[in-house]
Amino acid sequence: MNKKAFYDFSYGVYLCTSWDEGRPVGCVANSSMQITSSPATIAVSLNHDNYTNKCVAATGYFAVCILAEDCDPQLIGKFGFSSSKDTDKFADFPWKVRGKLPVPDGVKAYITCKVVDKMETSTHTVFLGEVIDADVLKEGTPCLLYTSPSPRDRTRSR
Repeated sequence: MNKKAFYDFSYGVYLCTSWDEGRPVGCVANSSMQITSSPATIAVSLNHDNYTNKCVAATGYFAVCILAEDCDPQLIGKFGFSSSKDTDKFADFPWKVRGKLPVPDGVKAYITCKVVDKMETSTHTVFLGEVIDADVLKEGTPCLLYTSPSPRDRTRSR
């Protein structure tokens, strides 16, 4: 199998957030997609080792926050390289409760969901969520994709 074929798979960079007994938690997720439009349902895939996975399973709710190309690279760093189990990832970033879930300021859009089903794989849980709220917070900004130059790279080239 030539794994380079996966490099041409188009997918975005997202934050998945939830609650841990009233405390906001979250992690970077690169696998999220719309499943149906009516009822509006999306899926997000979270590694079993991510503390956020356990919190989504416990609360039955999650938000997918869509990142823009111009997002703060520290947001990706904090949510992608530390654990919510022992780190308050929201401490350094302003955030609001939107659709019952924590959403960091500076994201392009958010979609909040109630878990309606899940599928277990050997390494990840795929949560299916019925959408309870969604909004666009930054109009006209392209979404951050894994093929996009990183926010840090764009800053260096200016």
